Amino acid sequence: MQRASLAQGLITKVRNISNIKLYYEPDYNNANDTINNFRANGALVEVSEDDKHDINSCLTLCATLRKATPECHLMLMCPEGQMETIHRAIEAKRKGEINDFVFYDASLDYLVACLQSL
Repeated sequence: MQRASLAQGLITKVRNISNIKLYYEPDYNNANDTINNFRANGALVEVSEDDKHDINSCLTLCATLRKATPECHLMLMCPEGQMETIHRAIEAKRKGEINDFVFYDASLDYLVACLQSL
């Protein structure tokens, strides 16, 4: 995830929830190692608004993560204004490539509830 302030807000929000422990990994190239090192059972992957981590690169990352750690639940965080990204996320969920997706404008409470449901 690129948005450090969002990650910090989520980490703070779940601090007292016993069944959730979050780790922030800003470098997408390290996602698989981070998931393995912390034995993560879920990952929130941010689809950036720029071309650096667009929907294509994030779905490729999710495919890599799904292959390496099939038990890890995957959630995309998508910009709500990019219709192609939304359509691709819906299709990825339908195909089982990801478990779910949320939009950038989701509240922290909603994000926590979504993460708990994974």
